[in-house]
Amino acid sequence: MVNAQEWLDKEYPLNRRNEITELDISKGKVKRWDGHERTLKGNLKLEGFTNLRILNCSGHELTSLDISEYKNLRELDCSSNKLNNLAINGCSKLKKINCVSNSFLEEIDISNCLEISKIDSDLVYNYGKDKLVKLGPQITQAKEDSIRNILIIGITGNGKSTLANVLNDTTQFIERASSASVTKNFQASDIFEWQGWKYRVIDNIGFGDTNNVAEEDLLYEIGKGVHSAKEGINQVLFVFKGRFSPEHVSVFDKFKKFISESRITEFTTIVRTHFKDFRSEEKYKADLKKLTNESQELNEIINSCKSFIYVDNPPIPEVDDEDNEEEREDKEKRILINGKKRKESRERMLNHLVENCLEIYKLKEWDSIYSMVTDYVERKEEIEKSDSSTKEEELRKERSEVTKKIRGRLEIETPMFGMFGKYATEIEYTSTKLSSSSNETVLESTTGTKRNLSFSSQTETSREGGNKILKVVEEKENQSEPMEIDSPEQDFQIEVLPK
Repeated sequence: MVNAQEWLDKEYPLNRRNEITELDISKGKVKRWDGHERTLKGNLKLEGFTNLRILNCSGHELTSLDISEYKNLRELDCSSNKLNNLAINGCSKLKKINCVSNSFLEEIDISNCLEISKIDSDLVYNYGKDKLVKLGPQITQAKEDSIRNILIIGITGNGKSTLANVLNDTTQFIERASSASVTKNFQASDIFEWQGWKYRVIDNIGFGDTNNVAEEDLLYEIGKGVHSAKEGINQVLFVFKGRFSPEHVSVFDKFKKFISESRITEFTTIVRTHFKDFRSEEKYKADLKKLTNESQELNEIINSCKSFIYVDNPPIPEVDDEDNEEEREDKEKRILINGKKRKESRERMLNHLVENCLEIYKLKEWDSIYSMVTDYVERKEEIEKSDSSTKEEELRKERSEVTKKIRGRLEIETPMFGMFGKYATEIEYTSTKLSSSSNETVLESTTGTKRNLSFSSQTETSREGGNKILKVVEEKENQSEPMEIDSPEQDFQIEVLPK
């Protein structure tokens, strides 16, 4: 390999650099130099190429590239290197950039690159930072004495709270066999041990809750959930009973999109509850095969997860003083039978967790959110102990402030989260009306025409002329002309593409 800066300085003398408008020094174009291979490595800073319009330096092992002085540069291809730093913010006329396959690159400042219209990158555009940023979890090895945190998710009424009780062998979580939500906030169990390891179970609000949760309440509960698991998450248990319905598929998809990290499924175990034949390997394997054959979408979900486990956690009946002898005997019999099933299910789940909680998963902003909530809790306790006549108002203000901070961190972690939240309520504009839900956007013109748009993997973001462009795929067959929306905070142009 060749030192990139030394090679450039020798091959391109300063006195002739201003004549060059296109520079292709990609791996296939670099000549062998002093018997060395054609791969350039190390840092590279371009100087003197005042008229450079196009640069291709792909396919090498460059670790840093500084071209920030080149205001006339239009196109850059620095893909397939080992860049950990890319300085392009002075390239005000840059239109196209390809920086894919640079696994060490964390972010790129493009706040002054107002003419960019095409970006090929493993990074995503962050609206708040005006940068391309890398999304990805912190994954570390769990220490022997650390607490293993287990997050339980699923649709209301599918046995989340029951599984939480079974795992930590308590009645700490309220169980109810109905579609009405019992869990109104994040609840963390006491720490318990199994085979020498320490565990904590966290039950969440529940996706698809039958009761609406206000955004500020949801953000606050997310913060509490992070605060209850400072160490991170070791395993996610996605709980369902009966068949894996379209609603379950939708909820699982929303879960992945909310986290915005594809690797979360590597830490996810699907748990099928209420399966009476959970002891029969033949029967649960037959059921799993049937599930995977139901649809390609369901098959992909199952295969993307760490594991799939069958359990049965039937309710433990309570003996009432008013029960007659027959009712009492029946309940006592079911207590023994159901208790045995729950014990076997617990052993099965915990033995699985012993083998699958060896790593810790944390969003990048996890520690920041934890610190915010810690500061809020301390401030809240101070206010509650005070004799202030405006105590309630101060508490509301503190809670509002911490939820705003949590939102800010989530927007950094998940850029689209900020856009959805910003337009969570309907906003009127001169020619259009924009409203959003968790994964859908509705554009409505003043004439009343509605267009249902869905943000998906096909969504593209770019910017032209200083305006941010959001390209989405239209669910309907008809195609529309681009619509301009003048936001009080940012200028967006919504371009509807045919599906």
